[in-house]
Amino acid sequence: MSLHHNSFEMSLSVLRLVIAVLFLILTTAFLRASYILSVVSRQRQNKSPKSPKVGPSHMVIVLGSGGHTAEMMSLLRDIDPRRYFHRTYIVSSGDSFSTSKAHEIERTIQLKYRSSADNPTEAEEFDSCTGIWDVKVVPRARKIHQPLYTTPFSSIWCLVKCLHALHSTAKTSRAAPGEYPDVIITNGPATAVIVILAAAILKFFAIVPLNKMKTIYVESWARVRTLSLSGKILLRAGICDRFLVQWEILAKSINGNSPKQKVEWVGFLVA
Repeated sequence: MSLHHNSFEMSLSVLRLVIAVLFLILTTAFLRASYILSVVSRQRQNKSPKSPKVGPSHMVIVLGSGGHTAEMMSLLRDIDPRRYFHRTYIVSSGDSFSTSKAHEIERTIQLKYRSSADNPTEAEEFDSCTGIWDVKVVPRARKIHQPLYTTPFSSIWCLVKCLHALHSTAKTSRAAPGEYPDVIITNGPATAVIVILAAAILKFFAIVPLNKMKTIYVESWARVRTLSLSGKILLRAGICDRFLVQWEILAKSINGNSPKQKVEWVGFLVA
């Protein structure tokens, strides 16, 4: 009887310890998430101009298929490669269209700062004037005609690869060796949600400093009155540092009369 009683007491003690540890982990996770979201919220509400970063920066651009990439090309038309010295393009596997457009984007922005006689640099080729650019390929979050019940598994695999892609950028950065990218910009493909989530996870576990990998989401010009699915997910999650829309009517329908602006309207960004 005594042996059974001691075993029960030991099991109860172990259970209490497990519950205490889980409670501590969940509390820490909640406090960390609350802190990160509060920082993001304050930054989104702070409209005062900030001094630009001194020195070269590293930008990550998420490209999607079709119209998303076409809009991104327009968004990046005036980018200064001397400031954003390292430019990393993230594309989905099998998306040869976006990969070719990354080359086209680079050709467009480099020719403004290089002699017309010089050919634009290829991926991972360094130039003292226009810096360097590279392409990282991640699995698709969901393929065309993929059954819905398999989407969670492919999305998790995409998340794992996005975590690795973003984490590895510090090792390859030529703008600031050893540092993570300064900004991530995207405009709505499904992979964008996974990339921004991956950045949030890396910040959550303090792998990436909060002042790095600032995320900018630009809603598609085609979304006049309602957000895209990617936009709805990211706005609800509240993990974007800046959320831009291109139609005033859309911004008003989301923000209403609330002093807390959920999205920013900055006019048309694509032409």
